Amino acid sequence: MRIQLICDHKWRDLPNLTVTKLRLEQLGHHVLLATAKDVEPTMRWFRPDCLVLNHLFSTVYVELATRAREAGIATVLLPTEGVVHKALAPLGDGEFSNYSVLDLYLAWGEEPAKLVRARWGFDETTAPVIGFPRLDFYHERFACAVTPRDRFLRDLGLDPDRRVVTWATQFPYAHFGPREREKYFREQSDFGVRASYERLGFDPARIPEIHAQDQKAGAAAFFAMAKVFPDVQFIIRPHPAEKRDFYRALIHERQLKNVRFCPQDYIWNVLNATDVHVHRHCTTAVEGWIWGKPTIELNLNPVKQLAWPEREAGSDIASDPEMLIKLVKHYLDGARVAPDRLAIRQAYIQRYMGAADGRRSEAAADAIDQMLQKRGCTRGRWSAMPGVKGSARTVIAAALRHALARKPDEPFFGKELDRAGPEDKLVTRRDVAAYSRLIAPAFPE
Repeated sequence: MRIQLICDHKWRDLPNLTVTKLRLEQLGHHVLLATAKDVEPTMRWFRPDCLVLNHLFSTVYVELATRAREAGIATVLLPTEGVVHKALAPLGDGEFSNYSVLDLYLAWGEEPAKLVRARWGFDETTAPVIGFPRLDFYHERFACAVTPRDRFLRDLGLDPDRRVVTWATQFPYAHFGPREREKYFREQSDFGVRASYERLGFDPARIPEIHAQDQKAGAAAFFAMAKVFPDVQFIIRPHPAEKRDFYRALIHERQLKNVRFCPQDYIWNVLNATDVHVHRHCTTAVEGWIWGKPTIELNLNPVKQLAWPEREAGSDIASDPEMLIKLVKHYLDGARVAPDRLAIRQAYIQRYMGAADGRRSEAAADAIDQMLQKRGCTRGRWSAMPGVKGSARTVIAAALRHALARKPDEPFFGKELDRAGPEDKLVTRRDVAAYSRLIAPAFPE
């Protein structure tokens, strides 16, 4: 059958979706891995039997899934983020959405699966636990996808023989202009974010302000630490949706030779190089746990309603710059993560993310295949798709851009747009082909 996978962000979602694509093709399906933009015009030329969505938070995606099912297209939800803060748990289990439009919900772990099953009456077949696909890249099977530490550091102009501290930032709302702020608040209401936070007595309108404060405080602490340890190397890895100018300006201003900025690379390459990882409620820390990395929660401006004790228990916590320096020194001096903390980490991963065996992206593919085999083909190759939008012009344009490996906002011909910020998220056919070649050794003939 024909399966369309939606890729929201190249630097987060492309790798595991590529594995899922390759496995589905092994099972005999024809698969298109395409960008989240122009989904409907792409559907009209590709004509899928199955659409795999990355989220179902927005009214737009619920309506899209509804129209797809009405056209006889199977709908699957493979979440980009399967573990959410407790304040946003209602979003994860679909309270503000409509999961009844799904044929299959692919849960990361047993805990999120239980919530979805209870709310929507799904069983273990319609809401199976497939695990966290991105963890595949921390398994030895996918060593081919991880840039060797020496090469990664040399590419950044760093010395492979010296120790490394990394900081994964997570402040995508810190620098919103009026238009971005308006859009964000509109999405808060649409997704159910506002209602979820207000139940805890927290005004979500504060989030951009909190992000801006935490970003400034975190940067001050990080650069102070880099100055204290001149022989240690420091790397800033921004959130994929975060604006970059703030960090570039600071690096230029401080003129510290041991600090580098790494805005465009896969997180496992960063974590493979690090000795200590600094973060705040970031999935990157959980990924670091797989490799036993020391992780430090940078909790400089605590907000009671935003605390996440269960997640925080897997890391040391720095509540001020002095504590951050002390903790980093502790690990740089040779300390290892305590056994009780390692146990906490393992229990958390098992509960919320399932197995970490290098087979989770394929488990998603297998679950999709099993659903489609059971469901059977309900539409012909040229069956009508009356609710799916797309004029003849936009459909032809989407097909041509795919063929030419152009992004939806690029012209058909000429030089590709040079992107180095959060705008660099859209995937093309060339990106998919390149990543397929990279991970080919994990798929022996």
